[in-house]
Amino acid sequence: MTAPNPPVHPADSGDASVELYRLLCDAMVAADTATIDALLTDDCVLTHMTGYPQPKVEWLGDIRNGTLTYHASEFVSADTDTIDGFPVVRGRSRTEATVWGVHGTWNLQIVGFVVPDAAHTELNSTGWRFRRLDASRF
Repeated sequence: MTAPNPPVHPADSGDASVELYRLLCDAMVAADTATIDALLTDDCVLTHMTGYPQPKVEWLGDIRNGTLTYHASEFVSADTDTIDGFPVVRGRSRTEATVWGVHGTWNLQIVGFVVPDAAHTELNSTGWRFRRLDASRF
């Protein structure tokens, strides 16, 4: 995905997009789909480690019905960067989860492509939302 006019991290936004990642991890463990919804754009897609691209609506439904259960997330690191001109946060955590019936603990890396969000809400006051999430192991 190459952006013709991609958003660029303002000098002070790195901490805000890292906070966005931390909020996402906390909301996943709490199964707080309202907060996850507030952190993602409507067209956000999560590509799982398996390569399956899951639309936001389906992912939130799987969290609600227990198909995806995040038991714990231990923060390891988070850094801001750009990929193909898009600002990203590359977050790493040790995540215990039950995913489609498989329980385990993974060294999970999420590369989250972020876009500015003018709507500061109680659930997301970072000024950013994730437009795309790519999960892999590290």
